[in-house]
Amino acid sequence: MREADGTLRSPAVRTDSILLPPRVLWAAVAAGTLLSLVVSARIAAGVFVLGSTSGGWVHGYLYPFQFKALATFAIVFACCAAAALVPLAEIRRREWLVVCLWLALGLCAQGVLRGLSPYTMEGLFLGDGSNGFFEPTLKHGSVELLRDFDRLRFTLPEHPRTNMPGKLMLVYALELISTRPAVLAWLVVVVSNLGGVLLYLFVREWLDDRETALISLILYLFVPSKLLFFPGLNTVTPVLVLLCAWCWVRLLRSRRLVYAAGLGASAYLVMFYEPTPAVMGLLFLVLTAYAVWRGEIGWRTVASLTGAIVLAFLATYVLVYAAFGFDLLTTLRAVAADAVEFNARVKRPYSPWVVQNLLDLGYGAGWCQAVLFGVCVGYAFSRRRLAAGGTEGHLAALCLGTAAALVATDLAGINRGEVVRLWIFLACLLQVPAAYVCRRLDSAMALLLVLGTTILQTSLSAAMLAFLQP
Repeated sequence: MREADGTLRSPAVRTDSILLPPRVLWAAVAAGTLLSLVVSARIAAGVFVLGSTSGGWVHGYLYPFQFKALATFAIVFACCAAAALVPLAEIRRREWLVVCLWLALGLCAQGVLRGLSPYTMEGLFLGDGSNGFFEPTLKHGSVELLRDFDRLRFTLPEHPRTNMPGKLMLVYALELISTRPAVLAWLVVVVSNLGGVLLYLFVREWLDDRETALISLILYLFVPSKLLFFPGLNTVTPVLVLLCAWCWVRLLRSRRLVYAAGLGASAYLVMFYEPTPAVMGLLFLVLTAYAVWRGEIGWRTVASLTGAIVLAFLATYVLVYAAFGFDLLTTLRAVAADAVEFNARVKRPYSPWVVQNLLDLGYGAGWCQAVLFGVCVGYAFSRRRLAAGGTEGHLAALCLGTAAALVATDLAGINRGEVVRLWIFLACLLQVPAAYVCRRLDSAMALLLVLGTTILQTSLSAAMLAFLQP
């Protein structure tokens, strides 16, 4: 609804539960917890298969079960449990202090969990098998590489050659702070964690619920796929996606053109860095349509703001092309052709991955979170629930939009395997319904079950399974 000054009013928080009855929520949490524990037990036994043998990609095992994984889990979980017992209402009194404390705790916990891997962060950052983005920055200047990227990329290691140049530009930017690989690796982690702040801001605005936003931030810091692929540059992708989400919701709320400009430029950055998340435009489309249907904004306003976003995107495109001679569209076509050729060359068929990708995403997001997302999506398919408005109606729209983007990405078939790494941006968004469930139940136990099973799975996986390798 609109305020007197014409801006969009945040949805009121509803105290009833049209969308998700508590008994259903507890049953979903219990089912997700049980599933996660079963998977963790199978990982410990060395019999869980992540990937598809028939599809041509499986994450193998490096080591058998190690008791240090359980010891590490116990330490990290105890610290997080102590912090999680602080009343959520503190976020309303000391908002940014609470956010910063969780960011600090999350970074320390990530360091401890990553210590279970047999490889150092420096080795993973330098290795061609996992990254390969550092070496080219030593051989070429940033302007030189961007200006002549379509020719020079064939001389680069595999990952920089088959990716957009945005990841290389990020490394150049981080090198302004330090050129030491060990420091750069942890700078990638810090930048990735900033996505948690953007997720907090987005959820706070769209759901008008700071407690759910805080839990979303907490779960974001422990997303298994993100943790297991540090310091891979795919872990930064959610930052750009969530920057777009925050600019979008601020534009919808305030209608200030500065956010339209920010969204247009951010959309360019997403394509410049990693094009797959462009499918998240479906999420924004669904949420915008929902806001129009609810009467929170008019079609004419949407049309004018969309025009401003498109103009900002085109202006960014032209500016980069004029300054560096870099043609985004040409490089996008080349990278897409490489992806198609790769799937054919390594013989990864389409059909096995339509289902397996979804299962692997469940692993990457956390099984409890995946179950809760599925339950929320199921309950969102109701006109009555969507029409409820408030926090629950907006959550329903968010779930449906995320599901639409997920299905479109899956059916496109560009990513066949390796989605634990390539769909980290989707895994991060799946934390929001889980956060809402924990908030709705108003129970520290619910949060501890979701967080604990996530940390347990990550601890065992980091110690035993093969992800990034030098």
